[in-house]
Amino acid sequence: MYTFVVLVIVVALGTLAYILFLQQKGKKLSKIQRGFCPECDRESITIKRSKSMGCSGTTNVIYRCEFCGYEEEFHITSGGCGSRGCGL
Repeated sequence: MYTFVVLVIVVALGTLAYILFLQQKGKKLSKIQRGFCPECDRESITIKRSKSMGCSGTTNVIYRCEFCGYEEEFHITSGGCGSRGCGL
């Protein structure tokens, strides 16, 4: 019985940690898309690399701050072919 309780607590804490991680990552991406670095709050963010995974896949984008050196990769979903997200 104690093993079950411990497993439930561990799974709940893991899920909570993952949700908080996704929220933090979303806030950073929102700030980056406005042009600001999430670490130093300057307008010095640039795209280091952008790699598309096809028409209906995701785009891997690495953003880099020219001032403080912050660098992070984001996987952004594309609009798909139906929304002309692939340029067709």
